[in-house]
Amino acid sequence: MAYTKDIDDANAYFGASSHVRTYDWLNYSTAERTAALAQAEREIELFINRDLSDPADTDRFRDDYAVFEQALWLLDETVRTKQSENSAQLIETVDSEERDNYYGITLCPMAQKFLARQRIRVARGA
Repeated sequence: MAYTKDIDDANAYFGASSHVRTYDWLNYSTAERTAALAQAEREIELFINRDLSDPADTDRFRDDYAVFEQALWLLDETVRTKQSENSAQLIETVDSEERDNYYGITLCPMAQKFLARQRIRVARGA
């Protein structure tokens, strides 16, 4: 099934009775939220190398939930950090160029969980 989720679906996902970050989501303008959803959809499609789908009757591997979570993460990382110098700032733990070459697109942890694509590093030895 083609991906057809929109801002109304995202607003329902971030509803007061279902998500702890409702206020954060609603604090952004409708234009900002709509743009973030479109950007999140593009990023996730590039990351998973396939078109998104509308899952039916499942709470696992939810493409739509991943898009919604990625959209809020994008807003937090771009809009909010540009508006206030007191907000949280991303601190790189590895060289930015190395990270970009290794990971490509960065997805937020919640989006990765809904896509069941967590990055795990296994180290041998002690």
